[in-house]
Amino acid sequence: MHTEELLRRLALNDEKAVRAAVGARPAAVCDDVLDARTSALVRLAALLTLGAPTSAYRVGVERARAAGAGDDEIVAVLVAVAPVIGGARLVGAAPRLALAIDYDVEDVTEASGAG
Repeated sequence: MHTEELLRRLALNDEKAVRAAVGARPAAVCDDVLDARTSALVRLAALLTLGAPTSAYRVGVERARAAGAGDDEIVAVLVAVAPVIGGARLVGAAPRLALAIDYDVEDVTEASGAG
């Protein structure tokens, strides 16, 4: 399906197109356009933007790592979405993302005297 047709169907709330887009696998157009690493990082960005729970972040981190992304890129995704999500959501997401990448934020706050 061409990009324009897919957008048209999604905009019209075509049940089959919507179901395919929100299913377990990304729509076929994503596989043709985005590599696995980029797709995983974009999905992680969406989770961060939504304020998803730590367990969802962990799945996103595992998917991104499996696709070749490093922890520096994963944290860069959080920084990249910061202007969109705002300071409060950024501060809320940071410790959950840290837990998802197996980094203990408590060590940082104790060492800096914060907390």
